[in-house]
Amino acid sequence: MHNFIELFIEYLRSERNASSNTVQSYILDLSDFSNLIDLDKSVQEEDIILYLSKLKEKQLQTSSIKRKLSALKQFFKFLYQEELIANNPMKFIRQPKHKRPLPKIISEETMIKLQNATNFLKYEEKIRADLIICFLYGSGLRVSELIAIKRNSMVDSKFIRIFGKGNKERIVPLAHSVSFLMKDWENISPKSVWVFPSVNPLKHITRQRVFQILKQIAAISGVDTTKISPHVLRHAFATHILDNGADLLSVKKMLGHQEISTTEIYTHVTRKKLKEVIKKYHPLSAEKKP
Repeated sequence: MHNFIELFIEYLRSERNASSNTVQSYILDLSDFSNLIDLDKSVQEEDIILYLSKLKEKQLQTSSIKRKLSALKQFFKFLYQEELIANNPMKFIRQPKHKRPLPKIISEETMIKLQNATNFLKYEEKIRADLIICFLYGSGLRVSELIAIKRNSMVDSKFIRIFGKGNKERIVPLAHSVSFLMKDWENISPKSVWVFPSVNPLKHITRQRVFQILKQIAAISGVDTTKISPHVLRHAFATHILDNGADLLSVKKMLGHQEISTTEIYTHVTRKKLKEVIKKYHPLSAEKKP
């Protein structure tokens, strides 16, 4: 089998014209495999499964495991096609799926603290900050959608027309206070096609500036600044309205998700909260027993 590895590396260099970095990556991954699995015998599917379990024991990231399995897949495919082995042990091996991390969630109480903190800003800065919070937390916009809002994007002051990922249009309801804030903001903001113009009114505000504004508000409120970002407010929007009874399909449409599975991640957070409620308040739970 060690000779087979040398043949495979030569194949990568001569026929695949692989880069030196790619070749080195294959060498490292195949060497790692040979260190954990006995290559003096014919490798079987059970050996691959054993190797996979050892990788998981080492607590490697899913991306690293997928890369190593990809190297093995190419290696054994080469051996099988060259008729150097009778069976391909990787034939029925599937790549591990990435675990989608749960979004960072802040409580409704934390959101109230952030909203109250804008009262300590200068009037112009306060109105702008309130609007930003209303769009991110009140409508669940992405920061890229927020900065690109134009003044003519408003629909009857109750909805906003958004062009999200893939330039796909969606209509999103606005928080009740937006129409009042917009009137105040239009009186004090520079004349521009953008709702949030930059210093140069021909351009819109940057993503970085929105981050800075939110960090400033968090610092004033006493909330950990590392836990606040535009995306966290978008997550809070989805989680809080689901917690308060919104249906999943409506939230999917408002967030502009392509797949319902993307929105379902917020139900995991909601389920966790429900479990805590059961544990704390149900008479049969351990915490309620005398």
